[in-house]
Amino acid sequence: MILSIKNLSKIYEKKKFFSNEKKEVLKNINFEVKKGEIFSIIGQSGVGKSTIGKIILGIERESSGEIKFLGKSLSEREKKDIQMIFQDPYSSLNPAMKIKDILAEPIKANERLNKKEIRSRIVNIIKEVGLSEEYLDKYPNELSGGQRQRVVIGCAMILRPKLVVCDEPVASLDLRVQKQILDLIKKFNKKYGITFIFISHDLGVVYNISDRVMLLYKGEIQEIREIEDFFLAPKSEYGKYLLQGIKVN
Repeated sequence: MILSIKNLSKIYEKKKFFSNEKKEVLKNINFEVKKGEIFSIIGQSGVGKSTIGKIILGIERESSGEIKFLGKSLSEREKKDIQMIFQDPYSSLNPAMKIKDILAEPIKANERLNKKEIRSRIVNIIKEVGLSEEYLDKYPNELSGGQRQRVVIGCAMILRPKLVVCDEPVASLDLRVQKQILDLIKKFNKKYGITFIFISHDLGVVYNISDRVMLLYKGEIQEIREIEDFFLAPKSEYGKYLLQGIKVN
């Protein structure tokens, strides 16, 4: 297992004049992610999907529970080993920087390479994500949404991570480009054995990319299943409700 989560809870506190209002968004979450799989977390908006992703990434702290990455505490990991693919390619790229400089940033922050080595890594990754070398001298506003998302993926993959958290990575893209980006994620998964946690509310997207799926409702796990088993015969009432009238290809 690459990731193990036990008894994870998250409570947000909102201070008022005479009291504290508490909202428990994750309740006793337990699951494991296997090395090399694409593990999806699904559910409607507000069920706690993104909160799990933020806790794994270290953006937020859990209120209680245990998280282990490769058998060790999450705090002991190398930062480059867990990366993120953001939902919005428009806001996640600095508009004032060229693509080559955007791709170089994570390398400079995490590794000690000379200019020639950095250039080689950048050229390799831009080709890996399906763009030509000429895109390195462009600015984000010169790229389409799909091209920007390829650059975002490149920023995550350039550090050769072991685990990547994808939070609604194709939600803002049209169907044709969605498929291209999903195929790109699957390529990195198969070619390099990178593990992905894929967060989404889109059941069609999840069906086409996942090995296993975890269904959340009001901060609690409803079921964890192999993807085909879930779509053929969901066990939870919430799963049955979500799949009503859904057709997948």
